Amino acid sequence: MRGVAPESSSRFLSMALASRKLMKHLELFASTGQMSDPMIEALRDLYTTMDPGRQTSNSFAPIPGQSPFGRYEQAMVINEVADPSHSRDVRKKLACIVDGTIQCTDKDEVVRDLTEFLYDLENRALHKYSEQSNERGW
Repeated sequence: MRGVAPESSSRFLSMALASRKLMKHLELFASTGQMSDPMIEALRDLYTTMDPGRQTSNSFAPIPGQSPFGRYEQAMVINEVADPSHSRDVRKKLACIVDGTIQCTDKDEVVRDLTEFLYDLENRALHKYSEQSNERGW
């Protein structure tokens, strides 16, 4: 990946941090049942990114305030982590939290599964960040 822009590796680090933050929000949701606005927004961003028909616009230009999940490189990593057979299940679980249709009896299972997905996503993003940092000799 020679010639990769420094912003790209920063985006992977940003995605890893956003994944960790979202895991903490989900943990709080599991214990209290309360959803914060940042959690809902992050879940929506992730859900939208996983849409198979989604088109990325302006994929490589840095836009302040944009979701750390929404860039082309990050969308590719998200879809790698949620392989095609698993992505529908992850999207369905994201949707049931965001739209409020999650059942109390399913909450712990849904949160556990999403946390596992986010943990894998965080690790993959950190791996990509590390790869790109090593290429530059950082």
